[in-house]
Formats: sequence, C-alpha cells, structure tokens
Amino acid sequence: MPTLLTDQFDFAGYESRFTGKGRIRLEGALAAEDALRVHHALEQQTPWELQLVSKTGKPEILSSAELNTLSPDIIQTKLQDAAERAQSGLSYLRLGLDLMEADTIALAPLANLIKSEAFAAFCSQLTGLSGLELMSLSAVCYRNGDFFTQHTDQSARLSFEWNFTQNWRSDWGGQMLFHSPSGDIEGGIMPRVNDLSLFAGDQPRSIASVAPYAGGPRFSITGRFG
Repeated sequence: MPTLLTDQFDFAGYESRFTGKGRIRLEGALAAEDALRVHHALEQQTPWELQLVSKTGKPEILSSAELNTLSPDIIQTKLQDAAERAQSGLSYLRLGLDLMEADTIALAPLANLIKSEAFAAFCSQLTGLSGLELMSLSAVCYRNGDFFTQHTDQSARLSFEWNFTQNWRSDWGGQMLFHSPSGDIEGGIMPRVNDLSLFAGDQPRSIASVAPYAGGPRFSITGRFG
C-alpha cells in the first residue's frame, strides 16, 4: 500500500487556510514512484464506465458491455443530451468507476489507503474537521469535450480530488474551478500528478470542459467524507 508523506506538511498552516477559504491544495502527498503507478493504472488498467446526465436530468452509467449493445447514433444522442442539459442545469460527461464497490486490482493499493483510518486522520489534521467517514470514492477520467457543470454537495462535510494527470497545459481546460456567489471564478486548480485538493462540500465548483485539442485525458481519484 502506498505511504502518505505526512512529515513534509505544515498542518497548522493548512488548517488555518482551510478555515479561512474552505479549500486547500497539497503537492506530493505520495512518493513520486507511487503516484506514477497510480497514473499508469488509471491510463492502462481501469475498466471505465461512461457517466453522464440524461435529457431528463437523471444520472446514467453505462459499462463497456452496455455501450457495445448500443448503436453509434444512440450513443451520440446521449452525449448531445448531456451537453444540451449543461446549458441550463446540472450535467456532466466523463468516464468513471466506483471504487467503493468495484474490485479493481490495479487501483486497490491507493483505494485501500484512502479507505483507511490513517487517511481520514490525515485529512482531519489538515482541515480541523473531526470524525470524518468516507461516503464515496471514484476513479474519474475526463476526455476531450468532457465536463462537469457548477455544483455543490451539501451532504458532504469534506470532498477531495487527488489528481494524477501528466504533462497538462493550462489552455487545455479541465481545471477545477471555484465560483463566487456573483459568478466570478475565485480560484482554479490545473491538473497535475500527485496533486491533492480538499474542499468543503458546499463550495460551488465545476470542472472546465477539456479542450478538443488537449493532448490526453485528465485522471483523478475523487471522494466525499461525511
């Protein structure tokens, strides 16, 4: 199982920043070789499912086997419906995999670390939030054109995204964006390898659409604590 590199972080400083802004970002919480193994598992060894919001606003998950039973026209219609819904409401289009349930051997070491008491304690030290319990855990991949519109999660005390994206450029999109009540962008985080962001569930946020010319997918592990 990978090891958290906890000794290098100023916990009091991070807790103060989280209290003030409701979000913090850490670089290098895993050893570099462990982070590269996670990236490889996400890129080469993950049985992705298509995740999107339907025309009626319902989340839909389609496995590769299910996609193989659909015609290209039906799949294209589903993609268009998700994009059209994004014009007026909550919508997303991406690949994903539920790591709370799925038996994915390549990602098991990191998933087991995140499910451990040690990781919950680590997040508590960084944020000052006690009694954190993991509610969900997923692997996520955003390809060219994928997105997640502005949203919050009032049921989560703390959410996180652990990014494992290599060689990204800021003009490729895909940033996690934090929104102010007036609609301005208060901050953004560019995808990077081994970059862990922790943020309050009620922080308005989105994932910017990945540009059609982006040179590769955006990979991350996301989760929620209650």
